[in-house]
Amino acid sequence: MPAKVHASTMPGLHYLYEQVGDGKEHFVYYCSNCSCVIKVRRDLRPASEAIGSPNGLCMGCGLPLEGSVECRLAPIPEDWSDVFAPSTPTRKDEVIFQPASSILHFSLGFPRLDALLRPFAKGRLIVLGGALSSVVAELAAFRAQLPVEAGGLNSAVLFIDGGNRSDPYLFSSFAKQKGLKPASAMRRVASCRVFTFYQLAALISEHLVRAVEDYGTRLVVISDVLGTFNEPELDEREARRVLGAVQEGIEKVKEHAIVIATLASPNKYDAMVTSWADATVRLSSEGDGVRAELLKHRNRVPGVATFKLNQLLKTARAEVPR
Repeated sequence: MPAKVHASTMPGLHYLYEQVGDGKEHFVYYCSNCSCVIKVRRDLRPASEAIGSPNGLCMGCGLPLEGSVECRLAPIPEDWSDVFAPSTPTRKDEVIFQPASSILHFSLGFPRLDALLRPFAKGRLIVLGGALSSVVAELAAFRAQLPVEAGGLNSAVLFIDGGNRSDPYLFSSFAKQKGLKPASAMRRVASCRVFTFYQLAALISEHLVRAVEDYGTRLVVISDVLGTFNEPELDEREARRVLGAVQEGIEKVKEHAIVIATLASPNKYDAMVTSWADATVRLSSEGDGVRAELLKHRNRVPGVATFKLNQLLKTARAEVPR
């Protein structure tokens, strides 16, 4: 069941509480420190756009909002007009278009892994499997912001967190290694967490294409796409029906951007997701490096490559070899 959002008793402020309920879902931006709701939107936008306070402080707890605004899809009460922001489409002339040939130079930062998966171009769904997949996907979300000549896409990123695996500290470490300010890099990532498979399907099938068009992104990352499909009592027919909606949404998004999805842990529906993919790689630790096994590719035969993640840090969620 979707989570419901209730208003606080404090006048003028609303807080996020996880309770069972129904209603039309919107994107709710809230302070991660105190759960005070900052802004509500119909469309997915960067978290930085939700910071409306002149001094950048949360009205609820008084702490800085920079780096502390999170987004989730949730129903809201009708009387939240004071925090609701209508959709504001981006002017078409503000979107910077790039020749398709330049997208082919996008790199995950590991030449051997790149060689297995290329071309990186819109119209393609790349599925990464294994515990290390979430780390590589987070790295991809950062690298997409780099200039084309540095192996990036010079693009903002839409990041869907399906398994509560995103790690802002890891993302910050990538930025620091490139001499960039983590807060500036995070502003170019529109991130949204989902807590049910219904929310995942609604976000991908109903909102994602418009978000890609409005935000002008060339990369969409769906981290742990099956993270909400692990409940033992989940009816298989219903799960497959909902995954059908997810597939349809991804097919539409592929027309506008590269899509990278991860399968972080084994799931009975893995084969269904990999059947949608244009390329699938399974990542696993091997000695002091990583083994990348190409399981599927539209244009080449399966193969294996090894590489090192020596520029990544160890995290609580994934043990990354140095």
